[in-house]
Amino acid sequence: MSAREGGALGPKHALLVGAKALVSLGLLLFLFRRIPLDQFATAVRGVRYEWLTAAWGLLFASNLLGAWQWSRLLHVVETRIPFWKVCAYYHVGLFFNNFLPAGIGGDIARVADASRHGPTKTAAFSAVLMDRILGTVAIASLALVTTLPAIDRFHLTLVYLAVVAFFAISVTLLWAVFHPASLPACERALKRVGLGRLGPHLDDLAMRIAGFRERRGLVAGLLAVAALTQVSRIGVHALVARALGLHIPLIYFFLFVPLLAVIVSLPISFNGIGVREGAGIVLFGLVGVDRAHAFSLQFLTYLVMVAVSLIGGLVFLVRIPTRRARARQS
Repeated sequence: MSAREGGALGPKHALLVGAKALVSLGLLLFLFRRIPLDQFATAVRGVRYEWLTAAWGLLFASNLLGAWQWSRLLHVVETRIPFWKVCAYYHVGLFFNNFLPAGIGGDIARVADASRHGPTKTAAFSAVLMDRILGTVAIASLALVTTLPAIDRFHLTLVYLAVVAFFAISVTLLWAVFHPASLPACERALKRVGLGRLGPHLDDLAMRIAGFRERRGLVAGLLAVAALTQVSRIGVHALVARALGLHIPLIYFFLFVPLLAVIVSLPISFNGIGVREGAGIVLFGLVGVDRAHAFSLQFLTYLVMVAVSLIGGLVFLVRIPTRRARARQS
């Protein structure tokens, strides 16, 4: 993988990443001023590791479901990869998303890996793009439905309006991908700004997207799979809560976790750190969870995510010698 494929940063991108890191650091410092370390230590001291292990297993299972969804999209663009390799590439992507400063580092890694098995990099990119869009629409749809009862009870009208806006943007993006005139319009815009050389890639992308348009039934089914994946990740939060000894009714996880997912997806912090914990304190505080436990719930859930993604890091390290050998032979 080249430096660019691995997510090398240009000056502007590096400045943006630095700003996000400062936001995350500032939020964490603010939260720790309101949550003394001794309270945090007390909250996590009695953690039950059997429940954390169950959370790890459920998250891993949801990742297998996500990998299967991506594999079906790859088939549409004539990229056929053994499922075990798809799972490996999927977890490598998760690893880069958690450990690279670039939020799309994992997507770049997945495109680079999948393109070795398909006709073009654009084909691999189109499958990753559709996978991302389906995931975004699933999160937005789930948040739109599950948080509806919380509007009046918890006075979240403004927050819900933001969810509606996020849902509208995600659905518009899906519509634009399936609208035949959207990519030609992008091509014309690129020509106006002197980037007409990208036209052939857009032509290839348009052809690949047309394949998804012809498989609307498959895409609808995969949207349901994406929703099931998100529901599984709600379960991960519930299991981490049990690990902390919190007995929060399951309905509140369906109310708050999709909303948290929408908030964390906003590109304002480093991998959602700080934003995730702060929003969790506010939301779960509405149902009586104290700050230390609400912070611990979100922080430990993030650590479970990181722990699962380490599978991808191990895969990446193991295959380095093989790829170096291939590079020397080429």
